Amino acid sequence: MDKGREIKRFFILALTDYLLIYASYALGMYFRYGIFSLNEPEFFQNGAFFSLIVLLSLIVNGTYRVSWSYANFRDFWIILRSTLIGYIAGFLFGRFMLLFDVKIFTVPITVSTMTFIGATLLIIWSRIFWLTYLFLRIDREGGSSDKLLIIGAGDAGMSIAEEIMRNPSYGRIIGFLDDSPRKRGKRIHGLPVLGTTEMVMDLVEKHNISRVIIAIPSASSEEIRRIMSLIDLKKVQVQTLPGLAELMNKKASLGYLREISVEDLLGRETVSVEKNELRKFISGKRILVTGAGGSIGSELCRQIAELSPAAIFLLGKGENSIYEIESELKSAYPKLKAHRIIADIQDEHRMEYLFSTLQPQLVFHAAAHKHVPIMEENPTEAFRVNSLGTYTIARFADKYHVETMVMISTDKAVNPSSIMGVSKRLAEEMLRAISGKSETKFAMVRFGNVLGSRGSVVPKFKKQIQSGGPVTVTDPRMTRYFMTIPEAVSLVLQAGALASSGEVFVLDMGKPVKISDLARDMITLAGYVPDQEIEIKYTGIRPGEKLFERLSLQGEAFEKTPHPKIFKLKSGKRLSSEQLEELVSKLKKAVEGSDFNGLNSLIKEYVPDATAQIETTIPELGKKGELQK
Repeated sequence: MDKGREIKRFFILALTDYLLIYASYALGMYFRYGIFSLNEPEFFQNGAFFSLIVLLSLIVNGTYRVSWSYANFRDFWIILRSTLIGYIAGFLFGRFMLLFDVKIFTVPITVSTMTFIGATLLIIWSRIFWLTYLFLRIDREGGSSDKLLIIGAGDAGMSIAEEIMRNPSYGRIIGFLDDSPRKRGKRIHGLPVLGTTEMVMDLVEKHNISRVIIAIPSASSEEIRRIMSLIDLKKVQVQTLPGLAELMNKKASLGYLREISVEDLLGRETVSVEKNELRKFISGKRILVTGAGGSIGSELCRQIAELSPAAIFLLGKGENSIYEIESELKSAYPKLKAHRIIADIQDEHRMEYLFSTLQPQLVFHAAAHKHVPIMEENPTEAFRVNSLGTYTIARFADKYHVETMVMISTDKAVNPSSIMGVSKRLAEEMLRAISGKSETKFAMVRFGNVLGSRGSVVPKFKKQIQSGGPVTVTDPRMTRYFMTIPEAVSLVLQAGALASSGEVFVLDMGKPVKISDLARDMITLAGYVPDQEIEIKYTGIRPGEKLFERLSLQGEAFEKTPHPKIFKLKSGKRLSSEQLEELVSKLKKAVEGSDFNGLNSLIKEYVPDATAQIETTIPELGKKGELQK
C-alpha cells in the first residue's frame, strides 16, 4: 500500500471512530439526563473534547497500524486497551481542569463510563463488519468450489483455517475433525468440529470433500500412518502442514501446505537438541566439512551455518554440488564466510596444505562412497576413499591440533557383509587408534539409512512409480533403519559436542522398517493400488547386502549419554601405533596394486566378524571379459 492510500485509510478510520465515540457519548448523555436541550453548548463541547482524547489514545496505542484483514484476538485487545486509557485520561483531565474553573472538558463519570463501553463495542463491531464485508467480497470474486476438511483443531488447524478463510480461492472449509473429547461438537472460528478422525471418509462422501488437510505438526509418524490408513486416496487429496522439525529448521512456514510424503510416514519425530550447547561448540570456530556437497554433508553445512561459525570450508570433489551448497548458504546467511574447496581427501599433499593453511578447529568428515553394490564392483576405490581417505583426514587433524573430528559411519560397519561396510569399519579402527595418542577429540557416529539421500531407495521407488512400475524390492523380508536427514545431522552435531576420546556413538533409529512396506506406502501415496496397478517385484539380494542391519557388534554394550537418542558404545581393544602403521602400509600397497587377495587377507585379519570378501575373479570394472565385449 502506497503512502497516499495509507494516509487516506488513516483519516477515514479515525473520522469513523471519532463519530462512533461521539455517538456513544450522546447515548450516555441521553440515558443519564433524558431528553437534553440543544441550547446547551456544553453538551457539544464536552463530548467533542472527550471523544478527541479517546481518539488520541487509539492513535498512540497503534490501533491504526493494525492490518484488520489479518486481525486476531490480540488486535481487538488493542482497541479495548486504547478506549480504557482514553476514558481514564479524559475523565481525569476534565476533573483537573475544574481546578481552574474550566468546565468544557468535564464529563460526568456515568456518562464517561457509558461512552467507554459503547465506543469499545461500536469500534470492535465496525471492524467485524469490515472483515465480514471483505470475506464476502473475496468469496464472490475468487472463491473456489473445493470443499476442505481439516484434521486437527489445535493452534495449527486454526492458523491454516484463518489463512484459507482470508483466501477463499483455496476452497471452502466444511469443518474440523479432532480426537479430543472436549472439542467435539464445539465451533472454532465459526467452523464446527464434526467428529473424530475415524469419521473422515464418511464426511468426505457426505459433503463431497475434495481435500483433507492434516494440521498436526507435532504428530508422530505412527499417528500420520494411522490417519492415512483411514483415508481413501483415490477419492480425496490429502495435504499436510510441515512437521515441527521442518518448522524449527526454518525449511517451511506454518501456512505452507504440501502433499503427504514417505518422510511423514517414517520419520516425522522431532529431535530436541541442546541449542545453547551446540552454539558453544560451533560458534566462532573455523569448521571443515568434507563431502559438503552430499546429502549428509550439505545438511551439516546448513545446520552449522545457523550456529554462527567464524568460517565454514566446503570441501568436495564435485564442483557443481559445492557451488550449489555455497550459493544456498550465501543466500540464507549473507554474512557467513563460506569457502569452496575442490579436493580429493586421499591427496595427502593437498590435504596437508589445506590443514596447515586453514587451521580448522572442527572437522566433520562426511566424504565417502556409500553405494553397496557399486563398491562391490570397485573395492579398491572403497578402501582408497573410505579407509585411507579417512586416515589422511584424521592424521592431519591430529597433526594440526584440530579440537574435534567427527566421522560419519554406518550400521553396515557392524558384522560387515559388504566391501563398503568393511571399508567403514577399518576407518573406525584407524580413528580409534589415532585417538589413543592424540589431543584431538575423535568421534564416530553410526546410523542407518537416511530418507531421501542420494542412492537411497526412496528416489529410486519414486522414479519406478512415475514410470508405471514395477517397483523392485530385493527381498520381502529385508528391513532397514530409517531417519530423516535433518534429524540424523542434528544428532551428529550433538554427538560431536559429546566427543572426548575416540568414542563410537550410535543413534536411536527407532523401529526397523520393511522395505516392502515402504514400497507399498509410496505406491499408495502416489494414488495407486500396490500389486494391482503398480507391481512390486522381488529381485533377490544383491552382492554385499544383508537382510537385517545391526548397530552394534556382539559384546558391544550401550552406554547412555546426556541425550536420550544418542548412545555410546563400550568398545574393545584398540590398535597400537605399530599395528596402525602396519595396517595402513599393507592397505596402501594392496589398493595401489589392486591386490584382491591381499585385501581379503586384511579383511580376515582386522575385521574377523566380516563375511565380505572380494571375488578375485572379478576385475574392478566388471565381470571377466565384460570390458572386451
